[in-house]
Amino acid sequence: MRLSKCAAMALALFFCGSVLCPSVLRAQAMLSCKVQPANLAEMKNCWRPLLVFSPSDTDARLKQQEQMLDADADDMMDRFVLFTPIVPRAKQVPTPLDAPWTLLAENQMQAVREKFHVPVNRFEVMLLGEDGKPKLVRDVPIATGELNALIDTMPRRKLEEVRRGAN
Repeated sequence: MRLSKCAAMALALFFCGSVLCPSVLRAQAMLSCKVQPANLAEMKNCWRPLLVFSPSDTDARLKQQEQMLDADADDMMDRFVLFTPIVPRAKQVPTPLDAPWTLLAENQMQAVREKFHVPVNRFEVMLLGEDGKPKLVRDVPIATGELNALIDTMPRRKLEEVRRGAN
């Protein structure tokens, strides 16, 4: 069986992207967006950060939120939801296997906590829009169905659905 030059090139690019550069296959809104941003400014206009403020990195609610996102990783990737735990001291922060996530430096976590006025002893989950503004705040883990429903009503989400090549 002979492949056309076009088909051979497509297979070569796929092989290169999936085997040699697997990080390319992670969800990101645009090529200019960082896969694992280091601060909120790098997330703006690229991701919908799900800030999970937790009193500790071993809090059961933090782990529950991470597991819910991982169970629906495809939905989270399609909607550019970025799991971003905010803990006082990051030693063993749970990170999803499949859902997009980032782990900020401790000074960045502190800055986020101060920006949104969340005390260290409070558990809070906050979804930010791509514009960086809070869209949903809860004091318990948020089900992915609720996240999906809210995000799907956002005007930018409508554009993303048209721009299918983004993810």
